[in-house]
Amino acid sequence: MKQIRKLNYRDLTIFLIPVIVFSVYLAVFNPCIATYDSFNQMHQIATGTFMNWHPFFHTFIVMMCLKIYPSTTVVAVLQILTFSVMWMIICKYHRNDSIRNFRIQVILSLIICLIPINALYSITLWKDVLFSYFLMFLCFLIKVMVDRDGKVSLRFIILVSLILAFVSGLRGNGLYVAVISMAIYTVYLFVKNNRKMSAALPILTVTFILLVASLNIAYDVQDNEKDAIATKVAHMLADYDLNLEIDATDREKIYEIIDKDKVREAYTPTDSDPIFAITDYKTFEKDKGTYIALAVKYSLKNPLHCIGYLFSSSPMAWDIIKDSDWKGRPYYMSADHDRLESDTYEYHVVRQNPIIEPYENLSYANWGTPAFDFLNSLSLTIESSFLDTLFNNPALYMYLSIIFLILIQTAVRTKEIWLMYVPNILNILAIFFSTPIQDYRYLYPNLLVCYLLIVILVGLKYDSDKRISNPLDYLRELKR
Repeated sequence: MKQIRKLNYRDLTIFLIPVIVFSVYLAVFNPCIATYDSFNQMHQIATGTFMNWHPFFHTFIVMMCLKIYPSTTVVAVLQILTFSVMWMIICKYHRNDSIRNFRIQVILSLIICLIPINALYSITLWKDVLFSYFLMFLCFLIKVMVDRDGKVSLRFIILVSLILAFVSGLRGNGLYVAVISMAIYTVYLFVKNNRKMSAALPILTVTFILLVASLNIAYDVQDNEKDAIATKVAHMLADYDLNLEIDATDREKIYEIIDKDKVREAYTPTDSDPIFAITDYKTFEKDKGTYIALAVKYSLKNPLHCIGYLFSSSPMAWDIIKDSDWKGRPYYMSADHDRLESDTYEYHVVRQNPIIEPYENLSYANWGTPAFDFLNSLSLTIESSFLDTLFNNPALYMYLSIIFLILIQTAVRTKEIWLMYVPNILNILAIFFSTPIQDYRYLYPNLLVCYLLIVILVGLKYDSDKRISNPLDYLRELKR
């Protein structure tokens, strides 16, 4: 494998495609796209009082961006550049000297960037966006490791460890994804007789994860009563209370945390927030083990109902058709009002969180302009039509990825290629068992990893010589 000596116009072209397209969206939806989660994080930063409702590592990144320049636009720019650099490296690795290969990469990049969900997410202040980018890049790095039969350098392992640490800190289920992935790849390196790197990977990964976690201590981050386990257990017990025969003593125990007079009205299979609103989480925390045991007890006694519950509460993970009763959306846009302005009012006025910093007071600068109306209408039209399945549906892209992996395995003649999909499988499983609502952002990595697999297939088609044998070589070029 040859190593690159310099960057060329092809690299710059691939880099500029997402930069330009996403920047156009940012200019139109200036200063950014934000929802309740975004406002909550910004208010934490403004007050200097931090809660771990959102992983603090992402709040910390947003805070650093706002220190550079007090505008949410800076966060969107960071996300745009992050994706653009990663995508450029991915395409570089899978491109040879063939002009046709390059042209297909350009066309593919344009198509991907022009799909509204990708452009909209690049400027949306959600932790899920950066998490998805880093998960995609982790899958790519594992592809590189498999290509090299596990013969990777310490610098490569440092990069993988850093990405794993970022994945662990950017979302609640990230630690689970990172630690299990680390364990699997440690075993892989050991089996490939790269004993030094098999020892270095867990040591470095754990070190970096602890460094990320230490930010919580440094900034005195407080625990939040709402966590994924508590929310899922309460939602599951509410379902069991409504649908199963439960011992009287166990039912009374459930009613200690869930308002029995409101549970039937509040329960919706695909939305746990109404149950959260009628759940006493302080009582749950005092006796968490008992409530988890109750959920496990009736799941084991009624396995078919448990399986049915899981599939009905997480259809986004497996169903390619969005039903009318799904609670959740691919993105949050509105046709008849400035959504950013109304969300600002909802968070700061209705919920009585006074605005402290100017960056908290948001509204679309271009609301009502032809450009805004066009892009906004385009996204809403896709969401409300069959195009939602084609462009946005996470399950469809999961199934496509499986097909593409089979094709790639056939071409490269090694089952080890499936190792690159492990982080995404872990994320899918985590969401399947815990998602509170059917927001596509939770499974956005499905789309990105599928795009990565398409690039790999294109590279195989043109027999890529992989002139960049190590992504670190490319990063060094960027510093020059």
